[in-house]
Amino acid sequence: MTRMSFFGSLSSSFGTVHVSIASIREIIGTSEPPSSPSAFATAAEAELPSLTTHSSALLTSQEQEVMMALGARIVRDEVTMHLRGDPTLAGPLLRLAFHDAATREADGDINGLFTGGPNGSIQYELEWSENRGLSRPLQVVQQMYGKVESYISLADTIALAGAAAVEGAGGPKISVKLGRVDAAGADPRKRRRTLQMDTDRSLVDTTLPSAALDSDGLRLYFGALGLTEEEFVALCGAHDLGRHVTLLNMPKSCLKDLTRDCLEKAPVLMPFVSEEPDRISNTYFRKLLKWYDRKVELGEVAFIPTDVAMVVDAGLRKYVQKFAKSESAFESAFASAYQKLVDSNTITQERY
Repeated sequence: MTRMSFFGSLSSSFGTVHVSIASIREIIGTSEPPSSPSAFATAAEAELPSLTTHSSALLTSQEQEVMMALGARIVRDEVTMHLRGDPTLAGPLLRLAFHDAATREADGDINGLFTGGPNGSIQYELEWSENRGLSRPLQVVQQMYGKVESYISLADTIALAGAAAVEGAGGPKISVKLGRVDAAGADPRKRRRTLQMDTDRSLVDTTLPSAALDSDGLRLYFGALGLTEEEFVALCGAHDLGRHVTLLNMPKSCLKDLTRDCLEKAPVLMPFVSEEPDRISNTYFRKLLKWYDRKVELGEVAFIPTDVAMVVDAGLRKYVQKFAKSESAFESAFASAYQKLVDSNTITQERY
């Protein structure tokens, strides 16, 4: 069940109007944006009061474009500021965007209809074990959303924050469409229709992927989301960013009863790839090949089963090799995969 967001009553077509940041600056009467995203928002609202006080149904398509572009600009600038203070936030922001979007599932009863993310439902799904560690990035995004809720939805804010995190961590600039509608509750955790090939580990029965999936399971899971093999291998390159929970220095009380709170507040986190864990590059793929050749050193990587499943499968290994050789090929495929993942239920033609 969903509620109508700011975009709930908008038409699915915005025409051919294109509003650039330059034209927005002209509208708000400044050649350069103010020194901070919040100041930029305040200046915009001062010059465009009708855009923030009237129903979306009364806005022209150009006004709608202006509002969304403003919101996107503010979110991206907010993420940039946060990453300057805490570069370790990039990985969690990207993971948040993936987990909000990946619960999408085709409705088997109605051809072409999908339910689930990306729709902001992640805010109701933090108790899921798969979403452990996402409280912190969600709180940051919700703070950003408080500054742009007149412009865009929480789901839009999450998708934009993930894209901006990639760019802030040294990856490609990824523009995304807008107009997602926020959910009023959690998405289903179990799929309505399970998928499986011949192996036990290819079973896909949850809306978020199991870390134990084999290569066939990965094909089934990401194929259902509309991604090609090359695209989902690239998307897995996100594991170049971020860290995972360890039991190091964990309080004795937590070791006796490992609660969700204990895991959320784990004192020591370890990177998946120890080399520059707050930067995204093709290092992940080079390390996968090094692991495959049995040349990694102790502590150099901490792969999960889905990581190694790609390099031991000849059909997927060719993409691992391709991205290990060419960072530009990785960035291009990653950007395409991210857009497919988060743009599945948007209404705008333009990307921001």
